[in-house]
This record gives sequence, C-alpha cells and structure tokens, in this order.
Amino acid sequence: MVVDRSFEVPDTPGVRFHGLVSVSLGGVGTIANVINNTGGTANAANQQRYVVNYP
Repeated sequence: MVVDRSFEVPDTPGVRFHGLVSVSLGGVGTIANVINNTGGTANAANQQRYVVNYP
C-alpha cells in the first residue's frame, strides 16, 4: 500500500499541529509524507518520520 500522507489538513491561518509521527508498521507499505506535503517518506528503510511543528 502506498499513501500520499498520514494527515491531510487545510492550509489556512490558525491551523497548527505539533508532535506528529508516521510509522510504516513492519516496513510494509509507504507513506510519502507525514502531513500534507511535509515530513518525508516512511517505508522499510525509514520506518518512522516526525514533524515537530506544522506549519
């Protein structure tokens, strides 16, 4: 399974997130980004990806 992101949120003022993580469980599948187009890919090589603050 391949997904574009773990979280998709509106890109509007006042929308903020803190301490997000995406995990590819067992390295199966790929998550392209943590939130919207930010955060990097979680897959077998990099099973966890973090975003401290968004935006």
